[in-house]
Formats: sequence, structure tokens, C-alpha cells
Amino acid sequence: MVSVRERVEAEPYWFHRIDLGNGVVTAGWSDPQREKLPYFGLADDLTGLRVLDIGCAEGFFSFEAERRGAAEVVSIDFDPECIKRFGICADVLGSKVTHPQVGGVYDLDPATMGTFDLVMFFGLLYHLRHPLLAIEKVAAMTSGTLLMHSWTMEMRGHPDVPLARFRPDGVLSGPPNARIHDPTVYWEPNAACMKDMLSHVGMVNIERLEDSMKATTRETMIRWLRPRAHAFWNSSAGFRAQALVQAPGIAP
Repeated sequence: MVSVRERVEAEPYWFHRIDLGNGVVTAGWSDPQREKLPYFGLADDLTGLRVLDIGCAEGFFSFEAERRGAAEVVSIDFDPECIKRFGICADVLGSKVTHPQVGGVYDLDPATMGTFDLVMFFGLLYHLRHPLLAIEKVAAMTSGTLLMHSWTMEMRGHPDVPLARFRPDGVLSGPPNARIHDPTVYWEPNAACMKDMLSHVGMVNIERLEDSMKATTRETMIRWLRPRAHAFWNSSAGFRAQALVQAPGIAP
């Protein structure tokens, strides 16, 4: 019989670092427990909520929503390999309310998926060719709260002007000690652009969340100080927004 550790180690790539218990931790280069969860606006109590996790990767936030009491979590990612790894984690963690499926943000449709009390849209906006269309699709799924977080590009002296930089050749990504070229990063919006896009698609009560770039690591401190010397720099921004008409999430 194949052990949990063997199943995890057989996978050549992990994005999320997830503690599966009994000393088994997936080898993800992103540690969402430390780097993201404190900053992304997830409420402590999600009891009874219907939750959508868009771009779920291996499912860290899906499992966290379940742990906090969500009644149902629908998780989508365009990459079948992510959903495969999600399945491994779900088996080990004994997940009962998560439903992972292969799908893209442009496929979102309340007629087939229903609506959701909480929608999580993390780390995906800058990977999309058509970001405004994507936010419009995401907003249509939201009957309660939308949480959105993205990599950003900021410009000194113009924090309130909505701007976005196009990356025709992608960017370097991955862990600091093993950088790789990621051709799927197309747009780097600034925080003002993110806020205005949310408003444009009809979201209200738009609130900026605490910036995860304030974490006291050497790399993030360098990014934090960069505005003093450069006209442009990369950061991140997260927002909480509400549907104009609040209603309980409803399954299709």
C-alpha cells in the first residue's frame, strides 16, 4: 500500500505548502499559512457559508474555509495537475465539503454553478489575458463577499491613478533560489486599478486589506523600500468587496 508520504513525494511540483499531519508537508514554494492567510481577509467563522475558491491550486484556502465551518466549498483551477494534487490532500485531510474541478475563470456561470456567500479570488488576476472580463465573471458569482488579492505594479507619485503594466514576455517567478520564467503573467495592475475594476463591475463597500508585503523578511523589506529609489516597483494588494444586492448563496 502506498503511504501518504510516498503519494506526496511522487508529485514533481507543488505550489502550496500544506501540512497534512503526521510530519508530512507538501513541498510547495509558497507558504500560504504564513505569507498569505493573515492578510487575505478570511473571516474566522464561515459557518454555513457556500464558498467558491477560484484558482485553488492544491486547495490550501479551500481546506481552510472548510476548517472554519463552510457548508460547501467549490474549488476550480484550470490545471488538471493542480486538481490531482488537490485530491491527494483532500483524501489525507478527510475533506467532506470541498468539490474540486477543472475549470477556468471565463467558464464561471451562476446558471450552472449557483451563487456564493463568499468568493476567494487569490493570485490569479495577473495571469489573465482579460482581467476586467474575469472580474465581471467573478462578481456574477458573488451574492455576499468577494475577497481578491493580486501581485501589483505601483508608480511613485500616482497612488490613486488606475494603471496597469502589460508584460508581453512574462516575468521571473518561483522561489528566490530557483527562479523560473513564467510566461503567463500578462498584467500588473496597481491597487487603484484593482479597486476601480471592482467598482466598475458593480461591487460595493470596497475595502483595501492590510498589505502582506509588510512582512518583515529581507526580500519584502527591499520591495517596501524600493519606492524611495525607483519610479516603479512590485507589491501586492488585497480587497474585500460586497455584492450590491446581498443574498444567500444558492446551489444550481
